[in-house]
Formats: sequence, structure tokens, C-alpha cells
Amino acid sequence: MSELTSEQFRAAVAAAISGVEHLYREVDLLIARLREELAEEPEPLALKRGTLGKAGKEDSKRVVVRYEYGALFEPAVDDDEDGDDEEDGDEDDGPEEPAGPTGKRRGKKARHEIVAGQPLLAVRIAMFDPRKRATFEPQIQFAVMNDWALGDSPAQPDDRFTLQAYMLKRVARALAERVGIAKGTRIRTAAAARRSSGPQKGEDRKLSCALPVGVEAVSLYSIGSAEALENVAEQMKNMWVSVIGA
Repeated sequence: MSELTSEQFRAAVAAAISGVEHLYREVDLLIARLREELAEEPEPLALKRGTLGKAGKEDSKRVVVRYEYGALFEPAVDDDEDGDDEEDGDEDDGPEEPAGPTGKRRGKKARHEIVAGQPLLAVRIAMFDPRKRATFEPQIQFAVMNDWALGDSPAQPDDRFTLQAYMLKRVARALAERVGIAKGTRIRTAAAARRSSGPQKGEDRKLSCALPVGVEAVSLYSIGSAEALENVAEQMKNMWVSVIGA
């Protein structure tokens, strides 16, 4: 620090912050365009509510620096409103607030449901890995997840699992270190869930799923044009179709 002049230090800080702001604006733009591409026919896919946060609002004068982004996509429905279903702020919102003096809960978190036989497209944008600072390749990882269960317990296709929104955001994170995994492998996520009905006592709470066609990855560096992003979205669509048999 002592080797820098005051002017050099100010310039270095300004350049670093400007670079970070530019990087995360580009990531937000990439996510928005990817959503648009996945929403196109055939087999339009829509973001599952509660599974994606932005780097920060444009007028917030702040940038949330994330090591990764995770999102889940499901078949779009005709009456799906194109609202702002993203959640700003930290990716893990935490559990519900305890009851206050009036006995009412504060900040109650939304709950979501996943059906055991429901396929979902998981997308993870990996920006940085502190364990591999110099060698990590920023990339988009994606996979179709299905055959949901709690731990190793068997599930019926119509079984339903309930989890809080901040837990839902953890599902796509399970793609980390999974690139090249064998097709059909089952994995356990860090998301805790409950069966919507039926016995629960003593049951494993961690949501698990199958990866019928494994996990694929594309380097962020290679996505330098709209055409390149369209090709990535097409790869995701092709993977989706190969699983659902459309």
C-alpha cells in the first residue's frame, strides 16, 4: 500500500469497482437474454419463481458480488405473467423470522412445491471458486433433474415435497463439481424439504434427484455474441427434449 501514491490508489479503486459493476451488469444481461431464449417455442421454459436473484437493482448504487447464480426452469404455461419474479438481495434469505411481541411472525418466507415426477432444468452460472482462484473457468452448467425424493427414500411420481424459497435456491448449486458425471446418477442437494402429506417422522430432509443425461458445461468466455447464447439455449432445449421425450 505504501508503494502507491494517493492518486494511484484512488485510480485503482475506481477501476476495480467499475470493472466489477460492468461484469455483473453483463451477467444480468446474459441471464435476461437466456430466459428469453428458453421461453421461445418449441418447448418454452419459464423460470420457476423464487430461484434466481439479480446482482442488484440499477438504482440501488450497490452490487451483490456472487460466486454463482442458480435457476430452475419448468414448462411455461399460457397464463404465466411476465412479472418480476426475481429476488434481489442475498441468495439465501434464511428461515422465517420468529414471532414478535404481538405473536405475529415477521418476514414469512414463501414456500414452493416440487412433484416427485416433475422434470426441471437446472442452470448454474459459476463465476468464481475460492479453492481454484487462478485455474477456475467461469461457466454455465446445466442439467435436467427429475425423480425427486428425500434422501434415499423411494417416492411415487405424484408425491409432493414442500420447501422454502431460500431452500429452493440451493437446488441448482448441486451441479457444482458434477460436470462429466455418469448419466442417471442420483445426487443429494443441500435443500431441506418435507413431504406435503404422509408420514414424516425420522425421514431424511435433504432433497435428492436423478440426472438422467448428466451435466453439461459451457465456458462463459465462449459466449461472446447473441448467436453463441442462442446456441447454448438450444443445447439446453435439446437436453430437455431428450429427457421428456417430446
